[in-house]
Formats: sequence, structure tokens, C-alpha cells
Amino acid sequence: MDTAKEVAQDQKWENDKDDITSNYGGQDESNQQNIKNVSNKSLTLDELVGQCVIFFLAGYDTTASTLSYVSYLLALHPEIQTKLYVELREILQSTKGELTYEALQEMKYLDNVISESMRLYPAVTRLERMTVSDCKLGNSGITVPKGMIVTIPIYAIQRDPNLFPDPEKFDPDRFTPEERAKRDPCAFMPFGAGPRNCVGMRFALMEVKVCLAYVIANFKIMRCPETKVPLEFHLGPGLLISKHLVLKFEERTDKILLK
Repeated sequence: MDTAKEVAQDQKWENDKDDITSNYGGQDESNQQNIKNVSNKSLTLDELVGQCVIFFLAGYDTTASTLSYVSYLLALHPEIQTKLYVELREILQSTKGELTYEALQEMKYLDNVISESMRLYPAVTRLERMTVSDCKLGNSGITVPKGMIVTIPIYAIQRDPNLFPDPEKFDPDRFTPEERAKRDPCAFMPFGAGPRNCVGMRFALMEVKVCLAYVIANFKIMRCPETKVPLEFHLGPGLLISKHLVLKFEERTDKILLK
């Protein structure tokens, strides 16, 4: 962390000089202060560096785990994998094989598949928050005092049958706009919620989508004798890590040519 802060301090002068010729024109002191106070929020150097460090430390295992679990579920449900392949082929035909940002945004079923996978196997199984004021829990007579750490069991919430009927079933159609509208937004929180949700959410989702698009375009993901059903997990401090996840990848004869 200290090294990262030193680098950030060294770069500050260079960044200030670059701002003078940036697309937004000169950044005088008053303009910089206005930008800093957008929505009355600002980040200290420590907070900025901390978020950058999180990108490196927290973004690797969680993204890799998500890709593993999506692949596992697609191997167990070939009909869903086929539907995903058809969507990918149709959209990429319209873009002449270019996997653009806009093309990825059109892949609604891909988004549903990833969301349903993260519901069943969230990379982070719980969140912790500190109360900023006393909070009364309805008419229960219980008050959570200011400064208390509250644990939010993401894994359990996302498998609650009251929120997700038949919760053990892998069903990407749970995440169509119509089905989403029926649920409380906090029923699904793989990236957290509120102003302190995962800062790398958009980057992580784009990374997962691009990787899956290339894999599905070129391979069929299949189970093999070594594939364990159900999965077994390591006991850990909030990360969902499988013990033994083995799959078979078979090269497609009907590959989608990507540019």
C-alpha cells in the first residue's frame, strides 16, 4: 500500500500538467474543487489507492471463480449452452464477427446466464457493513446500535425459496426484466449494494462476458468422469472456492469466427 501511495504522489504532478491540455481544457483551482465536490463526495488519496489495490487483489480470484462456475453450470445444462451459442452466433453474424461493446450489450441471454450463475455461486458469500446510526428493526424491539458490524449472508439470501422458487435449479430466465421486477433489488447482491458496492463491477462483468463469448464460440463445455456433482468447497473467510472442478472442452466443428 505504501508503494502504491508513493507512485500516486509521484504521478500527481504529471497528471496536473496533463490536465492543462486535456479534452476538458484547463483545470484551474476552482474547477478542480468543483469536480472534487460533485454530489458532495470526494475520495482521499488513501481511498483512491485502496480502490486501485482492490482491482488487483480482489479482481483476480473472484472473476476466475465466476468463469469457472458459469462453465460448470453450462456443462451440466447443455440445452442452455446451446441457446447461448445460438444467441452469440446470431448477434455476431450481424456484426460480421466483431465482438464489440455494443454486441455484448445485445447478448441478453448471456447476461441472464451469468447472473443466475452468480446467484447460485457468488464469488463472495457475505458482506459486512458498519451501522452509521442506531437502527430499529421494525416492531421487533431490537435496536442495532451505531458502530456495530452487520454481516449480510449473500449466499443464503440468494438461495431463499421465498425469493427464488426452486432455488437449487439453474434457470437463467429468472433474470428477464419481467422476473427481476417481481423481486426486491436486494434479493440479488453478488456485487453488494448502495454507494459502496463493488467498484470493479462493470469491468468484471465485461471481462467475464468477453471470455465466455470466445469460449462458447470455439468450444463445447462438457462434464467428464472427473466432474463432481455437487461441487465441494473449501471453508474460507467469505470467498466461495471449489475444491475440485474438472470439465472437458471439445472443439466445435461449427466455430464462430471472431475478429
